[in-house]
Amino acid sequence: MCPGNVPRECAPECPSGTALGARVPLAAVFRAVPQDAGSQGGCAQSMSAPSRGVRSRLPAERCPGEAGQRRSLRAQQCPGRRSRPRAGLSADRAVRCAALSESRQPVPSCPTLFYSILSCPVPFLAMGSTAPVFIGAEEVEKHLHRASLLLPALEAALANFSAGAAGGVVQPVRTVLPVPRHGGYLGVMPAYSAADDALTTKLVTFYEHLKDSSVPSHQATVLLFDPSNGTLKAVLDGSVITAKRTAAVSAIATKLLMPPFAEVLCILGAGVQAYSHYDIFTELFTFKEVRVWNRTKEKAVKFASSVSGPVRVCSSAQEAVTGADVIVTVTMATAPILFGDWVKPGAHINAVGASRPDWRELDDELMKNSVLFVDSRDAALTESGDVILSGAEIFAELGEVLKGTKPALPEKTTVFKSLGMAVEDTVAAKFVYDAWSAGN
Repeated sequence: MCPGNVPRECAPECPSGTALGARVPLAAVFRAVPQDAGSQGGCAQSMSAPSRGVRSRLPAERCPGEAGQRRSLRAQQCPGRRSRPRAGLSADRAVRCAALSESRQPVPSCPTLFYSILSCPVPFLAMGSTAPVFIGAEEVEKHLHRASLLLPALEAALANFSAGAAGGVVQPVRTVLPVPRHGGYLGVMPAYSAADDALTTKLVTFYEHLKDSSVPSHQATVLLFDPSNGTLKAVLDGSVITAKRTAAVSAIATKLLMPPFAEVLCILGAGVQAYSHYDIFTELFTFKEVRVWNRTKEKAVKFASSVSGPVRVCSSAQEAVTGADVIVTVTMATAPILFGDWVKPGAHINAVGASRPDWRELDDELMKNSVLFVDSRDAALTESGDVILSGAEIFAELGEVLKGTKPALPEKTTVFKSLGMAVEDTVAAKFVYDAWSAGN
């Protein structure tokens, strides 16, 4: 392809010696295309009518038509014309012309040259960046085999977020695009953490009622960028990251807010989040009993038989909740499934589902008679039906408790309304990418 600074006098056609990845003006790309590219033979004599009269830029040996014969004759009469710089050129331009003529290669006569240029590998068109790596679910799981690995980074991120501008976290409220025809939603979650110097965007889809039960209700992808120049460094499967970081944040809240002698853990729901919460809760805390309930009992039975420890399958949500010290709600419910008069005074609830402003998991009585903690005030007042529809007052962000500016109040009945924040995905994705890079 042509370098942009080749003198017009000595560049009637393009050399192919330009370095791979060099930045080339678009005009130079068009100059590289034969003017008679509409002809399979590439000959001036077979050009279509609109192109007649335009001199073919193909070498004589590649153009057997009349125009090619004339050019071949001229070349025989003046064999040195291509290698000898023109008279009157400056010394600098003469040197460049001579070097150019030595490196000149025949331009391909294929009529699809232009399309070949457009469809060639990215470096040929000088995009200027290395292709991002893809880190799939298995690799993410390999480097993030325990959600507890994220605890230090997540605690710091939550505290930084609640510190405002001084914390260096830039994160808008999640943008959610409805897909009404299919009952789904697409969420876009960008964030930058100055403390980690990490920039990501997570794309997450979630669907209310899927006919195909083999497809997860939530699916996600995380894009990790180089914050210094905006280059896309990695594309990571986000489903494992979402499950692990959400459970880890619930564990942080539970550590701060649960009653001192918690013995019974109750999980309402038996999906992906139920498994990730069970794993980290049984790793970090000691419960004498774990209970599970799900709308579909078969899924609850499957959950109980799949995890490492004993789990009691309950026939109703009320049976599961009664007397529980720590309750986790991880459902796709759109109306309350947990009621205040079931809950033991002093219990702690992690409310993870109901991420839309018109969805509920908890009833008004529970919301109003508990001390309410959230990950983000702005998000809770925008996205959480439990908070918006109940009118419950937010006592603190979890980051404020971690910073010590608000008390935890474990002696009270507490609710942590978890909506999930983009900065949590940011630090989790950076953790996985750094671990992957160290191994590669």
